[in-house]
Amino acid sequence: MPPLRPRPGLLPRGTSCSSSTTSCLSTPPRAAFFSSTPAPRSQPQQIPPESPLFLNVPNPPQDQSIEALRELKPVKGHLPVPRQVFKHRDAHLKPTAAFLAKSAPEPSSERSKREPGSEVQAWKRRMAASRRENMGTGLRELWQRKQMLDAWRRERSERKLAENRAAATAPEREDERLTRASVNAKTLATAVLPDPLRSERAEESRARTSEILARKSERRRDAIQELYMNARRFIVDEAALEAEVERAFDPALMRGRSASGQEIRNIWDLEGSPDRISEMLNKVSGASNHLITALGTAKTQTDKRQKRIAEELTGGTMD
Repeated sequence: MPPLRPRPGLLPRGTSCSSSTTSCLSTPPRAAFFSSTPAPRSQPQQIPPESPLFLNVPNPPQDQSIEALRELKPVKGHLPVPRQVFKHRDAHLKPTAAFLAKSAPEPSSERSKREPGSEVQAWKRRMAASRRENMGTGLRELWQRKQMLDAWRRERSERKLAENRAAATAPEREDERLTRASVNAKTLATAVLPDPLRSERAEESRARTSEILARKSERRRDAIQELYMNARRFIVDEAALEAEVERAFDPALMRGRSASGQEIRNIWDLEGSPDRISEMLNKVSGASNHLITALGTAKTQTDKRQKRIAEELTGGTMD
C-alpha cells in the first residue's frame, strides 16, 4: 500500500502548490524530513502523517498562540476613557430644552436672519443647525441610557441582596440535616449565665481592694517617716561632705586594736565580720554553743521586738 500523502488544502501555511493537483501529488518524497537546510520554494513541503502539522487546523481569531501572534499585526493606539457627561448633581437638567438653549443657542444677530449670500454660508448654517440637533439628540439618548443602566444596576443589586437574604434565612435542608454530625446539646449551649453570687463577689473584691490600698498608704507613710528620720544624717552642704570624706579616708581609722584586742587591718576587724549562714540559723532558732553569744542574741532580738512595738504604737520610725 503506498504511503499517505497530504492533500494540498491541508498543507500548512506558507506552502505553495501548482494549479495541477497531480503534479503536486506526484512529487516524490524527500529522503530526509529533518534536514538543517531549508527546502526550496519551488517544491512543496511534504509532511508525514505522524506530524502534528499534517492537518492544517486554522487558528481562531482570538488565538493566543505564538503562531497567531506572529500573523496578527499589532493594533495601534488605545481606546479613550469615556467621559462622564452626567457627573454633577444637576446633571438631570442637561437633557432639558432650557439647558440646550443655553448651551447651543440659536443665532440672534441681524446677519444670521438674512438669506445666505452664498452656498458656503448656507452649508455652514446647515452644519450649525445639525450640530445643535445632534447635541440635543445625543444628550437625550445618553440620559435615557444612563437611566436604563442605573435601573438595571439597582434591580440587579436588589435581586442579589434579596437572594443573599433568602439564602441566609432559609431553613436547613433535609439532606444537610440528615448528613450533619451529631453535636451534644451542652456543647451547643455557649451562652454565659450570670453569676448568682456576683453581688457578694463584688463586695469581697471591693473589700480586698480597699485593704490593699490601705496597706499601700500605710507603707507610704512609713517610708515618708523613715525618710524624715534619716534626713538628719543627710549631707546638704560642702562642709559636711568634706568632714565625712576626711573621716572615711582618715589613715588613723584602721589603726589600733579592736575591742577584742586584735589588730585592726580592715573594716571587718573594725566593725565585725558579716554573719555566716550557720550563725543566722542559730539566731533564728536560739541555739548556740556559746553562752555569751546566746544571751547577746536573745537580748538583741528582745530590743528589736521592743523597737518594732514602739514604732507600731507611735506610728513612726525610731532610731
